[in-house]
Amino acid sequence: MRTFRIFLTVILCLTFASVAADSEFMEKFKSDYGTLDLDLLNNLGEIATVENFVYQKDIATFTFEEGKIHLLRYVDDRPTTAIFTGKGRAEISVPSHLERMSLLAVTKDSVVSQEFEVCLMRIADDFDLKLKEQFPVEEKELKWSDFTKMKQAQGEVYFRPVIQHRYDNYFQLLRSLYERGPDGFFWIDFNRYNFCFDPNRPEQVVVSYEFEPADKLATDAVCLPRAELRPAADIELSDLSYPTTAVDKQARIEMGGIDGTKIEGAEARMRVVVNSDSLKYVSTFLHFNLKEDSIYFDGQPVDYHRRKDFNFIGIILPRYYYRGDTLTFTYWSKGKEYGYALPYVEDPTPSPHSFTFITPKGFNYLMPGMGEVTELNGKQQFQVIPQQSYDKFYFQAYASGHDTLNYVSDIGITVNFLKAKHITKRMDCFVPDAIYENTIMDAFNYMSARVGPPAGTFEIYVYPENYYTMPGLIEVPKILCYDDGGLPAFGGFNLFAGYSTAKQWFGNQLKPKSEREFWLRDAASEYLNLLFIQNSVPGGAYYTNLLNRRDSLYTFFNHSRDRPLATGLRTGSVVRCNKGVWLFHMLRYLMFDIERQSEDKFFRFFYELCMTCNNTRYTNQALIDLAEKHYGGPLDWFFKQWLCGIGYPEYDVEYTIEQKDDGYFISGTVKSKNVTDQFQMPVMMRVQDKSGESQFLRENIEGTLDTFELGPFASEPEELVFNELYSVLSKDKVSKK
Repeated sequence: MRTFRIFLTVILCLTFASVAADSEFMEKFKSDYGTLDLDLLNNLGEIATVENFVYQKDIATFTFEEGKIHLLRYVDDRPTTAIFTGKGRAEISVPSHLERMSLLAVTKDSVVSQEFEVCLMRIADDFDLKLKEQFPVEEKELKWSDFTKMKQAQGEVYFRPVIQHRYDNYFQLLRSLYERGPDGFFWIDFNRYNFCFDPNRPEQVVVSYEFEPADKLATDAVCLPRAELRPAADIELSDLSYPTTAVDKQARIEMGGIDGTKIEGAEARMRVVVNSDSLKYVSTFLHFNLKEDSIYFDGQPVDYHRRKDFNFIGIILPRYYYRGDTLTFTYWSKGKEYGYALPYVEDPTPSPHSFTFITPKGFNYLMPGMGEVTELNGKQQFQVIPQQSYDKFYFQAYASGHDTLNYVSDIGITVNFLKAKHITKRMDCFVPDAIYENTIMDAFNYMSARVGPPAGTFEIYVYPENYYTMPGLIEVPKILCYDDGGLPAFGGFNLFAGYSTAKQWFGNQLKPKSEREFWLRDAASEYLNLLFIQNSVPGGAYYTNLLNRRDSLYTFFNHSRDRPLATGLRTGSVVRCNKGVWLFHMLRYLMFDIERQSEDKFFRFFYELCMTCNNTRYTNQALIDLAEKHYGGPLDWFFKQWLCGIGYPEYDVEYTIEQKDDGYFISGTVKSKNVTDQFQMPVMMRVQDKSGESQFLRENIEGTLDTFELGPFASEPEELVFNELYSVLSKDKVSKK
């Protein structure tokens, strides 16, 4: 057999890092990496004429009914690229309600059934062997006509590594090529779809879609573990098998720059434990604003690959390691991302952190677990050992010139307000001291009363400008034009003070099991803030916020941008926040005791949720279990729609009031749009009589068409308020006949 080894004669504009002369393996890796990007025109390869060639890959079946398959770009005498032209079909059936709803939201269909005339594949499995078992091949160059068809179909656009990709697809393909087997890497582009099977990701199966023709990236519509790891229940998809888990992180960081926020140099050590059966290629990540100088493994330079401006760093170990082994990596880096300074892995499990900081004089830093500041060769040095574990650790840096004003909260926690001298009352949009300090204290005291003291926090600093809110650090702007644009109707300054303060309870210390739970970090803090606004701002600011969020969700839904909350970070931040806020609001009124007019159940639930998520690894299932415990019954029907589903009902209600022998009755008909026949939701209603007296009721509305009857009432009702207190995320049209 002829060997198709390609020798590159061009200089590739890629950034490869090395600490010394490249190892023999790294030289081969770079050469092979370049081969993956080689131009296909007039490229010598092999070609097969096929008929009814069927290839199955996990949930996808590809049938190449008739046409030609070109095999190209050879590494170790095996092709890495295949191009099909002719007539074919792709069938993808998604075995998960949650992911089918995600696919429906993105593509407007819950299955993939597509005919295609051209497709491009990247292969590191047995596709080529199965092809050659059934069809003869001959050596041939790729024709101009086939090359043009592939280019017109944008066959490689979404595979080439670009800045926004989480992984470097070329690295993922190569690591699978070097371990080539039947379950190796397989990626295919057809029409507006991509399908990827990558054995080296936590969720190996991905179906992506080109949402708009000009999109730079395809949208990940479906993410699932491979067949043998895939759970039966949607809610168990959080139980992922991550290749590695961080055990601890240590760093020595020297800060500098004119504002004291530049990392002049960092030595960061990360220890990880191996969870895979065997592992030689390790996926790690570092913020792209941090440029690594070198990486060591167990004290020695190690081969690794990182493209310019990528978070992803692929480390190539000198040999295989096995389940339970502990690996130690040391990164030397520098850059401007001072709040996100350490490497990390896919698994978001929190780990202990410890730091030594060397900083310029005249600058101050705030972070949990900070020790005494001492002088060191004209600079400052201090240790940081937080009591809490973190996935990603952030901190604050600020120049000198701040005074500190101390308050003591109702539960005895000291709240220190940093007063920056350069922020003066002469500036436009300055928040007056009394409003600024008193509102933040009101928010802190209200939230402490509702959900207890912040976990592991004994002292709070309030910082008036710049960067992140972290445990013990609240960043609330003091130069803020909060009166513009109708913001008083939403709560005015309370909205901003409450938002940042709520992060002390539902922020960076939450411990999600996977990215599927990350929605709760956004939504729970937002809802705690709305509870504060409802308590502190007269009028309807709470409901104004809710309705504004509702309208945005309908807009996203109408533009096919809605996603199930349980898809986690794949759900856009606006949908994550707003749908999550409404989920909590609806739970509040599901748990509302109508007879006693009591919300005690919900607030006990919310308190326990805060304790659970801050102190244990939580899952979406843990949230459901907790809600059912306080609700007093199953809520699978609720979470199937609002956590794992898409769409929002529109109720068209007609009702009549009539007198019968035993009193007055209200009879109603409800037509529901945007829901299925299985949809159900209890709706709060209020019946008001002519004397002004009101009675609250709750009726379960099911499917697309339902009826209800309320009564008997001793006195004649004057009005029915359907969906009182906006107990359901819906739009309602109500008419009396």
